[in-house]
Amino acid sequence: MQATRDLGRIANPKAECVVLPLPDETTSAFERILGNVDHVVHLAAIHNPQFAVSADAYQLANCVLVAKLAKAANETIAGKFVFVSTIRAQCGRLHEGVARESDEPRPTDDYGRAKLAAEQGIADAMPFNNFTILRPVLVYGTGMGGNLAILLKLAALPIPLPLNALAGRRSLLDRAALTCAIIHCLREVSTDGGTFIVSDKTPVTIPEIVAAARRGLGRSPNLFSCPSWLLTSAAQIAGQADRLKRLSGDLVASSEKLQATGWVAVDDSTRRIEELSTALTPRNRDRAALAIGAISTAFF
Repeated sequence: MQATRDLGRIANPKAECVVLPLPDETTSAFERILGNVDHVVHLAAIHNPQFAVSADAYQLANCVLVAKLAKAANETIAGKFVFVSTIRAQCGRLHEGVARESDEPRPTDDYGRAKLAAEQGIADAMPFNNFTILRPVLVYGTGMGGNLAILLKLAALPIPLPLNALAGRRSLLDRAALTCAIIHCLREVSTDGGTFIVSDKTPVTIPEIVAAARRGLGRSPNLFSCPSWLLTSAAQIAGQADRLKRLSGDLVASSEKLQATGWVAVDDSTRRIEELSTALTPRNRDRAALAIGAISTAFF
């Protein structure tokens, strides 16, 4: 069963759906939608970095709703509550060193702060620890919307690209591996009450992503380096200095804690991106970004 605020956006019209209560409704309203439900997996959130979203809006949608649903779940379900949070509850868009769950959480924006507050709300609402919190990094996979659409569309073009100087390393997460992580946590008691970063094993750079996509399309990487001063000047002229800074920085996160419970992480993100790119039909190869999928806008 799926719960949503907008029934018109359900991809499968045959799915059993209920309307999610509003943030100001009582906990009993949330209990009613959990009738005959064994487990709850919470995936929904608002996050649109391209438009202004108020701190209050983030708090209501990404924290208050979650906390009320957790309270209702504590009273009604026999199974587990799995909350898919975000790495942004752990740290900002850039991070020095390797992010781990043992680090003190330091979110840097309203989105991350609301998600972190939701995590605490779940812990407070479920004293028997029948919950697990997952903090996924940037997710990619076939069929998702392409937040790196421009970059991967460029990868599909048969022209050299001046991207080799972008050395920022990022952890990514295969969407299928995230699905496996959710199922694993529903079944594995050693994850009860825990918070886990979810990521592939090996971080990647933007040049590596583009090269992998091009290999999958049967092309050579065809990348070259552009002097850093020239990239910086061009970014400043275009008003994209902050974007370039993020592209050049790191966000590496370790999923070793979750792997220790038995979940299997993807070894090589670039190999998976290459496989996804190879799977494209010739008709769709000029739209590689959309078909390969998404890596979150946090890259930008």
